[in-house]
Amino acid sequence: MTNGRTVSWHQAEPANLVLISGPESYFASRASRLIKDKLRASHEDLEVNEVADGEYSPGLIFSLASPSLFNEPRLVIIGSASEGLAEDLEQLLLEPAENCTIVVRIPNLVGHNGKLKKQLSASALNVSCEEVKKDVDRIDFIKREFQRLETPIDQPAIRALVAAFGSDMGELGAACDQLANSGVPKVSLAEVERTFQGRVETNAFKIADAALAGNASEAIRLFRHGFATGIDSVALTAALSMKIRQLARLFNDRNAPAAATGMQPWQQDRAIKELAGWSEPQLIELVQLAAQTDFDVKGASRDPEYSIEKLLLAMAKSGQ
Repeated sequence: MTNGRTVSWHQAEPANLVLISGPESYFASRASRLIKDKLRASHEDLEVNEVADGEYSPGLIFSLASPSLFNEPRLVIIGSASEGLAEDLEQLLLEPAENCTIVVRIPNLVGHNGKLKKQLSASALNVSCEEVKKDVDRIDFIKREFQRLETPIDQPAIRALVAAFGSDMGELGAACDQLANSGVPKVSLAEVERTFQGRVETNAFKIADAALAGNASEAIRLFRHGFATGIDSVALTAALSMKIRQLARLFNDRNAPAAATGMQPWQQDRAIKELAGWSEPQLIELVQLAAQTDFDVKGASRDPEYSIEKLLLAMAKSGQ
């Protein structure tokens, strides 16, 4: 029996009783699946019973945990704590059911959830599924996913994924799976942009478009919202710099073929319109400022947010 140990979701393993707690539902489902996969790896005849949230009734666990005729290994997954579950589990743990793993999801620690957690955590394997709030933790998640999937990935590609999917860990996990199964020997920034072009570009290019249209207040508003919801400063600056480089490539040759500029035809048409009223000194100054901003957000400045806002204001001034 596991006694009171606490592990992160990706370390979940079978035990007589597993309590999965915390607000991140994607991690909770991954933890349950990990336990199921580990059991199936050694028991092909695993019997699985899942009780949806709110459907538990007192005494149900005894019938679900009781051995069948051939005593196959059993996994019982209960969606959430409810009336009578804590007492039922306490009684069951006095004489644990043979070959049975019980998993209980505890989204929060109020009401019946809190009671169950307090009463049973000392006898259970406690799996923590905390909300991810920092980019460094999202980066760690991506690295761990690609290690699990045995696929190498470039650092710029990791940052692009963080910028594209923000705080939605479910979508981020699905994106990692998709890239790892794409058949490429190593996932690069180009592969991320090709696969998720719309997601990678949307937030950053909305900000850039507002600035280049001369709408400084809207650009700053969009940036501050993105910053507050987890947009990656390095990836955003890279996207802004790319937009500026596109304008610079077109400045002296507005008839250049799209293939030569690396843009789609519609992107090139839009960039040509954005160049109206620009001067060469303005563009040179903007390219230099973008390079300095990139330097700042990678550690040269204590206030990378200010550096990005300074770049956006310069873009807006040039775009007026």
